[in-house]
Amino acid sequence: MSLINYRIIPLTLCSFLLSACNSMNLNTESQQNGAQYTENGAMQDRTLPPSIYHPFKGSGVSGALADAYNSAKTDYEQGDFLNAIDTLENKVLSVNSPIQFDAYLLAALASSNLDDSIEALNYLAQANQLALANHPDNQNKLKQTKASILEYFGNWFDVVMLRMDLTYNLPLNEVEENQTRLWMAIQNLTQNEIDELYKRQQPLLNGWLTISSILRDQSLSIEQQIDMFKNWQSENPSHPAAISPPQDFTIMSSIQKMAPKKIVLMLPMSGNLERASQAIVDGFFASFYHQQEARPQVSIIDVNQYPNIVDALTAANERQPDVIIGPLQKNNVAQISRLDLSYPVIALNQLDFNQYAKNLYHFSLSAEDEIHELINFAKQEGATKAAILSTQDTWALKQSDEFRSAAVEQNIAITSNQSYANTPQGRQDAIQKLLLINESYARKRLVEQWTGTSVDSIARAREDVDYVFYVGKLNDAKQIRPLLDFYFADKIPMLATSTLNDSALDRSIKPGDIERILFSEAPALTPNSNVLDELPKNQNSNILRRLQALGADSYLLANKYQLFTLLPSTKISANTGIITMDEDGIFHKRPVIMTYQKGNLVYANSPEFFEKKENTEK
Repeated sequence: MSLINYRIIPLTLCSFLLSACNSMNLNTESQQNGAQYTENGAMQDRTLPPSIYHPFKGSGVSGALADAYNSAKTDYEQGDFLNAIDTLENKVLSVNSPIQFDAYLLAALASSNLDDSIEALNYLAQANQLALANHPDNQNKLKQTKASILEYFGNWFDVVMLRMDLTYNLPLNEVEENQTRLWMAIQNLTQNEIDELYKRQQPLLNGWLTISSILRDQSLSIEQQIDMFKNWQSENPSHPAAISPPQDFTIMSSIQKMAPKKIVLMLPMSGNLERASQAIVDGFFASFYHQQEARPQVSIIDVNQYPNIVDALTAANERQPDVIIGPLQKNNVAQISRLDLSYPVIALNQLDFNQYAKNLYHFSLSAEDEIHELINFAKQEGATKAAILSTQDTWALKQSDEFRSAAVEQNIAITSNQSYANTPQGRQDAIQKLLLINESYARKRLVEQWTGTSVDSIARAREDVDYVFYVGKLNDAKQIRPLLDFYFADKIPMLATSTLNDSALDRSIKPGDIERILFSEAPALTPNSNVLDELPKNQNSNILRRLQALGADSYLLANKYQLFTLLPSTKISANTGIITMDEDGIFHKRPVIMTYQKGNLVYANSPEFFEKKENTEK
């Protein structure tokens, strides 16, 4: 195959502060009292804010109260969140004492770890009503605790605003950790959220957004990104990020000379997957040609031209590449996962059960990542009860199973799980079962039998469903949303993965029939994206656009996969989402959440779709 050169795609990296590297002197001050890190460099999660981390030793508190509080704190640290809350409720919170304020904060953190955002914020509200809350130090504690809770639920926009406020109010010994967490939150923002924050015109915040945008600019090489940061640093010497730069830039400087010189694409360029592979290649080279400086040599191997994947891999190895992208088929990925790989391989699929294998990485359009983000999106508003509704296609039933598995892991209650035949009667029967309308009809008939008279009543939908996880295509969903509305479930949103958004809207779809349907989507398919504009769009197949985004990001990862091994907390804002990597070498993507309003694709905002729940137990 012919060899081709290309240009680098810049990315967005999110990382926590590590010990300074010597490859580039960006840090103008020594730093003390840093955040705590695990052995692999990732920041410890779910720890108490520093101000309430140690055992309580305050004056004016009985030994029994202090012992109860410290016992609850120990339970919290050991992951026994329910017992921590029980101890606080029964022995501490009801007693008016100096320890009561801290006890509410601890109860809030424990509730968040039980995935109860409503209860967590309720505890914070009660803490804020105490007289002790008026002290400036305690206001800082409240904001730190709330920020930690919002981090847990992934509400990064509000985290940024809280941590910016804390920037002006924290004592010096707590500034560094807050700055680290602020940077993490900014790197987790979607581009739409970045744009919204720019509109606030806050100079200090704009500085953070500017250096994040440097990393997000996919038209810049690593070297250009570092140079732009240095220029910004010299122009803004008093900004906290100039004095204590994010570690991303230091780590990037250490690998900027490690860009690959040879890349092999190992894909099925003929046969049933030819069209999918071509879309991946198109996206890869769109990213490749964005690189303005020396480009790597690229070879393409058609795996279908070889008897098996082992022979295709041997052919790829003969080219002595720095990195191999592919294969695509799951069975081929399974075979190479059992081999000793001579060169790094970024497979474009993943197995149902992945184990770490040296030199093997996985990057795919997995629905599991989207399901995870949808669940977190709903949790931000306390939505933890879901019903599942899917078509009877094999892929849809598989995705239903994936949601059910994720629900078990994330404390989501499944109130109903229905699949339906795609007929008018099939849809109606499934909706009635899902909402328990059929039981309402049955009760009505029973009352009529008992009384011997006709009962004039309206069947009402059940009230223990926060949202419906729907699996089907857009043309299927347009039949379901009106049925939910008909049965008085108009306030219950439908959530779906990007498989719902399979094609552009056609004239047969009424805008009102697809509203209040929220779905995850790759940033490349959002209105603000222009990275892949030079590639032709197929209005009848959004999946091809996502494959182009996958190809573009595979080139990005070929250049920067080493960042994830050097700095495990790395995040890259890319075409498929915000990319992270787990300990098994699997790249995960956090998509954006979209919806339709008046026929237009817009960004979804969780408070608009989930009814706020009042706590009635206290």
